[in-house]
Parts: sequence; C-alpha cells; structure tokens
Amino acid sequence: MLFVVNSAVITYNAAINKTAYQSSVLIQYNVPYPAHYANDGSRHTTYSTGTKCAVTSFELNPWWAVDLGHPSAIYGVDLTTSAHPSRKTNITGLDLLDLLPRDAL
Repeated sequence: MLFVVNSAVITYNAAINKTAYQSSVLIQYNVPYPAHYANDGSRHTTYSTGTKCAVTSFELNPWWAVDLGHPSAIYGVDLTTSAHPSRKTNITGLDLLDLLPRDAL
C-alpha cells in the first residue's frame, strides 16, 4: 500500500493540482482515495479521519505519478507516508522519468 501526500512548504510546487495517476485506488466505505489527493496542497496524512489523502490498494509494487505538463527543472522532491499507525509505508525508491522525446524539446 502506498500513501502519498504533499507535505512540503516550498517556494514553487510544480506538481500542485497537475494530473496525477496511481497504480490503484483504495475505496473504503464507498470513499475513494485517488491520486490527485496527493498533490492538492493538503498536508494531512491520516486518511481515515476524513482528510483527502491518496491511497493505493494493498499491492506488491504500488506507484504514484504526476504529469507536470512541460519540461521542468527538479531541485527537490518531498515525499511523506501515512501518519496512520497501522499503515506506515517505507518509500524505497524514486524515479524521475522524462517521458518527452528528446527531439521534442
């Protein structure tokens, strides 16, 4: 299970409210926790309290992604996992992918 929330207080957040994707969406008590909750500007991390936090279903290799919409210089990435005591997840890797063909720049 992967929990991703926006927790940084930075000068410019290139990902805020951009199109986001995740490998699956947890739906609990008919309430979905989709990818866009991770980059909506909220820093809440306990999804069970009614806050909006992106949560995947239980799976082997969960992932979350955001489309910045244009080439961007990335100076830092801030990731936070859930504050829920039984749902803590270690983030073990980060991949920054350039999906734009080089000749398109």
